[in-house]
Amino acid sequence: MKTFLSRLYLSKSLIFIICLSSVSTNISAQDSTLQQLDTALYETDKNSLFPLPVVYYTPESGLFYGASILYNFFISREKPINPSQIQLAAGYTTKNQTLIFIPFQLYWDKNNWRSTGELGFYNYAYPMYGIGNNGDPEEFTTYRAIFPRVRAFYMKQIKPNLFVGLRYWFENYDIIEWDSAGIFQREDFNGADYNRTSGIGPALIYDTRDAIYYPREGHYLESYLEWNNTYTGSTHNYSMLSIDYAYYYSLFDKTVLAANAFTMAGFGSIPFNRLAQLGGNKKMRGYFQGYFQDKKLALLQLEWRQELFWRIGLVAFGSTGQVAESFSDYGMNRWHYAGGGGLRFTFDTKKHINVRLDYALGKESSGFYISFNEAF
Repeated sequence: MKTFLSRLYLSKSLIFIICLSSVSTNISAQDSTLQQLDTALYETDKNSLFPLPVVYYTPESGLFYGASILYNFFISREKPINPSQIQLAAGYTTKNQTLIFIPFQLYWDKNNWRSTGELGFYNYAYPMYGIGNNGDPEEFTTYRAIFPRVRAFYMKQIKPNLFVGLRYWFENYDIIEWDSAGIFQREDFNGADYNRTSGIGPALIYDTRDAIYYPREGHYLESYLEWNNTYTGSTHNYSMLSIDYAYYYSLFDKTVLAANAFTMAGFGSIPFNRLAQLGGNKKMRGYFQGYFQDKKLALLQLEWRQELFWRIGLVAFGSTGQVAESFSDYGMNRWHYAGGGGLRFTFDTKKHINVRLDYALGKESSGFYISFNEAF
């Protein structure tokens, strides 16, 4: 029997993607002393604009019409400076699902200040596999939610490579439909009618990467503590602690090993949609996002990235993770595994910005993904 999860992903027999050729706009003459530097830290000669229309079909969504535009630019020209990036993506399906989101990365004042995050609006139907570490592809329900989202970091460099600041998250999560015939019922979950997140807290970033979009060397650590309470505008009282670490090592001239360790811990009355989640196109590809979810999460990922010729590259990756209600529930026999491979096309060679196409397998599930930039 074909499971809902396997059908939900873009199957090889149903997906077809149309990519327009990239368009670059030359803003100023290139500094001849910088022509050989393959790093985003010093390339300040060009802004670039890249459109990527996408069309695909699945039984659940019907025909999807999507478009994504990626704009890379420089807020200032004082070197060293990272390129800033804003992406506008939107899509609509024949089953009345809408997604509009604007992720961004902004750098200014010689990289002493940075702001990253996302603005978005969603009207979408989600599968729900319950809460816990034992997802069953045969047991699910679906629900539809409408919500705007604001997620933002605002950071200042206080020491070389060390940034501190604030993180803010807002969602007004209105669940407008719930499949009462599914295995799981609305009353089983906290905040399943309506909930609002409005959380703020301290954040820290340690960043020694040699490039932003395709690092070959260095460390990246991102951590935050988020408080949600009635006085911050949230409907529920809870807190979230997140630690996300990545390491990059150049094994050979065109070979990079990348590793990612991620953990999240929630405390208090957490709405079901804000639980720590495994799955999706970044954290354990091969499972639908939220296939495993609970208050605590642990994840390890490893990726081999190989540049081949011209603008083409290949990757192979694997991951293992688990979720739990409390720290004491973690166990060696609770790990889940996924792995796969993918194709890379570098459409901006100066900043090494890739389009990635990945296919991944988990237990009784699989996924096909297309996106800008690497998973981590």
